[in-house]
Amino acid sequence: MTANHALPMSQKQADALRREWALLLKMGYASQWTPAQKMARQEEIATLLLQAGQALPRGMTRQELLASVPIRNAEGGRYYVDLADIPQPWRDEFWAALHGSGRPIVEGVERAAYAWDWEGWVCGQAFGDPAVMQTLHQLAEYPVLSVLAATRTQATKLDGRACRYLYEAAGSALVQYEVSEKERAFMQQLGVVVPTNPREAEEVMLMSCLEVAQGVREKPCSAQQANVMRVAAMVIGRSFPASQKRLSAAAARYFEAQPGEEVESAEIVRRGWVANLPRLRDRLEHKLRMARAQ
Repeated sequence: MTANHALPMSQKQADALRREWALLLKMGYASQWTPAQKMARQEEIATLLLQAGQALPRGMTRQELLASVPIRNAEGGRYYVDLADIPQPWRDEFWAALHGSGRPIVEGVERAAYAWDWEGWVCGQAFGDPAVMQTLHQLAEYPVLSVLAATRTQATKLDGRACRYLYEAAGSALVQYEVSEKERAFMQQLGVVVPTNPREAEEVMLMSCLEVAQGVREKPCSAQQANVMRVAAMVIGRSFPASQKRLSAAAARYFEAQPGEEVESAEIVRRGWVANLPRLRDRLEHKLRMARAQ
């Protein structure tokens, strides 16, 4: 059935389409399809939902967007992304942001960009709906945000970029708060990963470390990630020299760009970013072994 002949849609059918849309972002799902075919199907799903008056699939978090786009390796060790792999609307937005920047020339790839430019764009201020990021938001409407802001500012309104910074600075400590559905939706608009419990928050952090250790990503997305990666590089065993080097280098790049955000190892534990250092070592080493990392 084409979008031009859409029939009335039940809630169950709409939910199934939204689940399919999300699955199409995951590596390995519908592997027989090309990236272009997957994106065409996503656009078809969005059209069907829109015509039926159903809610569109929710926006992706930064982690989901990064995970959906493979990092490729060209001859000479240059890591790049193929813009054809990037879902809309981020593909066109990222391409526009690259205006005037150096780009790799890769045989057989129409439009390519350096992996670090892509990751920096996603992790930086460019991610998210510009209207949300630039608008001033009433702190009183978001109880958790109000608590986080109280120790840093007397302002009653902050723009989206400042709000996101406060959430990310809190990191895994967010799990101690009861987050309303309204505030959770706001956090997702900002591109903030919303952990629902300490175990989930820990898993998000470990996967971020693993991505950097394997060379999938070039740098952390927040001060919390940078500090944990710095410590992780020190505590994991010598069986993973390449992973140690990547984690340490990624943290160093972040702190070079964001001086003053590095904290002591004990502070990382005190803030709840990791449960304790032995657990960080054991769990990360397990993931590295499972991924056959070096």
